[in-house]
This record gives sequence, C-alpha cells and structure tokens, in this order.
Amino acid sequence: MSLVTFKVNKPFSIIILVIIFNLFETVSCISVTNERYRLNYHIMSPAGWINDPNGFSYYNGEYHVFYQYNPDDATHANMHWGHVTSEDLVHWKHLPIALYQDQPYDVDGVYSGSGIVVNESLVLMYTGNVNQIDGRDFSTQSQALAISSDGESFIKYINNPVIPFPPQNGGNDFRDPKIWKYNDTLYVVLGNQNNLTMQGRAVIYSSYDLFDWTYVGVLAESTGSFGYMWECPDFFELNGFHILLLSPQGIEANGDDYQNIYQTGYFVGSYNYRTNNFSHSNTFIELDHGHDFYAAQTMETPDGRRIMIAWMDMWERDYPEQEDGWVGALTIPRELTLSSSGRILQNPVQELIALRTSTLLNTTLNVEGISKLFDVHSAEILIKATFNDAITQVGIRIELGNNSCVLAYLDTSNNKFVLDRGDNDPRRTLINVTNANNPEALEMRVFLDKSSIEIFLGDGEITFSSRIYPSSTPAVYALSNGTVTQMEVVAYELENIWSGSWCIRQSSFVQAFYFAAYLMAKLYIQ
Repeated sequence: MSLVTFKVNKPFSIIILVIIFNLFETVSCISVTNERYRLNYHIMSPAGWINDPNGFSYYNGEYHVFYQYNPDDATHANMHWGHVTSEDLVHWKHLPIALYQDQPYDVDGVYSGSGIVVNESLVLMYTGNVNQIDGRDFSTQSQALAISSDGESFIKYINNPVIPFPPQNGGNDFRDPKIWKYNDTLYVVLGNQNNLTMQGRAVIYSSYDLFDWTYVGVLAESTGSFGYMWECPDFFELNGFHILLLSPQGIEANGDDYQNIYQTGYFVGSYNYRTNNFSHSNTFIELDHGHDFYAAQTMETPDGRRIMIAWMDMWERDYPEQEDGWVGALTIPRELTLSSSGRILQNPVQELIALRTSTLLNTTLNVEGISKLFDVHSAEILIKATFNDAITQVGIRIELGNNSCVLAYLDTSNNKFVLDRGDNDPRRTLINVTNANNPEALEMRVFLDKSSIEIFLGDGEITFSSRIYPSSTPAVYALSNGTVTQMEVVAYELENIWSGSWCIRQSSFVQAFYFAAYLMAKLYIQ
C-alpha cells in the first residue's frame, strides 16, 4: 500500500514559507552541568529527562533503542522520542530526535510505543497524547504510526491516528502499543483501564496491512489485586509459553513481593490466536526486585534470543542528578529464558564481555567481617561463596562516601537476599526477597556503574536494579559476619562508551524539510 500519492499541479509557495519559517527556529536544549553521576556504559539521554525504552528493534544491521525524552528540561514533560543505535548491544551512539510532538493528535506528548520492520521500512507505533481541552478533565490518547526507510528520519502516517479511540468499556488511559507479527497478521497489545471496574487490563488489535486495525478483545485483566492501570505491555513467546509482560500501577505490597512503588512483572500461559484466549495461572510474578526498574520492553535478535531492556528509575521519588541537568537511564540489555518451573531467567547479554578493559581482581579469600577489595566507579564483579552454618550474612558492602553505603548480601537466617541503600538515602532503602538458590552458597554477578547497581543471583531468577549516588569513588568490600569457607572474586573494570559531544536535535533545516514533506502530503494526497 502506498502511503502518499502526489499531484504536481499546485504551487509550492506555502511549502517554501514553511521551510523559511523553520530555519529561524532556535535549536536549544538543556545541558549537563555536573558529570558526577553520569554513567559509563548505560544508555542515557544527552541531557534532560529519560524514561521508558521504546521501539526496541533490529533494522539494517543495527539495534535501535528509542526512549521517552524531554530535551528541554530534566522533568517528565514535553515527551519526544530520543534515539540510540548499536551494532553490538554494547557501544551505543546517539542519533537526532526521532519523533517530535508536532501534530494535533500528539501535541502534548509522543508517548511510549514500539517498532517493527515492515516491507524493508522501520515502523514506529506510538501513543499520541492530547491534554485536557474544551473543559474536559481527561487526556485523549490515540495510536499513531511513523515510518522510516533509513532508520533515522521518520515521517508520520498521513491518516494518523490509526487507532483513534479506546475500545468498549475502555478508559482514556489507553497507551503504550507493542506491535508484533504472527503468521501473516500484525497484532498490537495496549495498556488500558476498564472504566466499569477501574482495574487495569491489556487489550489486543489486529491488522493485515498496518493501517486498518480491528479490535480483537481483552487479553488479560486485573481481578482486583493487580492494579488499577496496566502500562507498557509486551507479549511474546518464550520456550513454548506465552508471556504477558507489563507494568501495573496500584499493586499493594504483599510480604516480600511488590515492595517497590510500582512494579514490572509477567504472567505465563498459553495463547490461542483464533479464540483470543490467554490461559494463565493468574499469578503475577515480579521481574526485578530493585528500587529502580520499570517499563521493560523486549525484542528478538536475528539469532533468536529474546532481549529485554528497561527504565532504570522509578516514579514518585527524588532524583539527585536532576540538579545536574539530567534524569534517568536504561538497564543493561538482558537475555530472557524460561526455567522448568515457569520463571523468567535474566542474564546480561553475552556481548557485554566486550566492556571489560582490565582485571581488577582474581582471587580466592577467606573473609571475616569486611575485607576491602578495590576502589572503582564502573566494574563487573563475579562472586562465588560457600560457608558454614555459623554464617548469617555474606555478600558485599559498597561505601559511597559521607558515611553512606550499599549492602547486598544473603541473610542465611531466613534465606533472603537483601539490598539495602542505607539510612542516609532519603529514598526507599531496604528491599529483600526469598532466595531461590542454594541456601549454603552464594553466586552473584554485579554490574556497578557510578550511580547504578544491577545484581544477578544464581542462574538469573532473582535480579535487583537500583540507582545509587556516591560522593566519592566507591570502595567495594567483601562482607561476612563469620569466617567464609571460601569466596572467589573476579572483577573487571569496564569501558566508558561515551565520549565527546552529542548532537541531539536535527538541524532546523532538516526538521523543516520533513515537516514540509508532511504538509505536501496533506495538500496533494489523492
């Protein structure tokens, strides 16, 4: 299907005026004023605010990650789509902003969405947001398309929005489309709220041509305990099972579960495309237990791996880096597999080995109390420890300066793993979770990066992702409250992938050109 067909029998004076007007647009953005918390190998925005990863995809030999982005201020407002690409999931480069809030249906925000390759073009599907107008007390959210033939410059579809309204009984919170193809049909799952029950749900649409969408029905819905709104859904197959991944809002803490402000988790089941029946156990499993993990999105690599990335921050908290002109980052990419018990296992993608620049430590030691290992800003730390019955705590301590520290340890007295950011951290501090691994051994892989820590336990069934804020170079210690029989420690210093200045906006001329192309389509479409 051709998107636009032009007539050439009308004057182009209006197009020339648009280009001239846009050439006088001021290209401006916020800048980072202090590098103290800037990460070395995680995806960040050049400056300003970043949240959900969007459009995670593979196109023309490169991985593409887009993200919710405010280039003008370090606050959640004025949402654009930032854009980075990588050939190896490790070394990322910034490209100009991919999507601007420049149409009537997205004037108040180009909200989250996804990407897919269709007919050799990279297609982005996103939520356009329009705030309260005409006296209404709610926003309007609709689904739109943007298409690129080079993976960098995107033109919005002339007949957007392609899904203009929520479905029956659907509230106005209607967002975050995740698109995929099954056989010859395209599908998209969206987060929504049932406006009768005020409970979160995921709904599905289908299309044969990308542009005309049919409502299929409700994929899954909260029964009352899984939140009032479901955001950022993702739906995919893993090891023969179907996974509904989502970020609900409004789940109450329940013992070791759901201790964070908002969670990201999943349902495991079996889906029948013919009947739209998703049969699952109604057990919502939390994906990451850290303080700062939300809005995960996945993609399938050319070699068939399911890779996930997420926002490594959280709503409704303080952001110490905000005063420096930026907020937020994304997690390292993780490969997902499914265990025999039906749990998702997360492990850092194998490509991250390329970050290792030097060996900080490779030793086996006995630890009683704390034993200093090294000072480092960015490192990968692998620990294997075995211990006797007298041990009740074993792990690591990271001193951050100004009497602040992070503790990450196995509490063997109740078989729980604890991540404690300390009393000096004004945000939520201690989170613990039941250890699913051998209670007489500890195996952990830690990624430390200036102001972040990611922990993978055992085979990857338990993970923690959190932001931390050191005032000096972190000092890493081995921790035990007794004599550890044996602790093997291997640590690598990791590369800083960011250097130089970043161009974050298209030039005014380029912006004018694409806006003019859109206007030409409006004027001359048949």
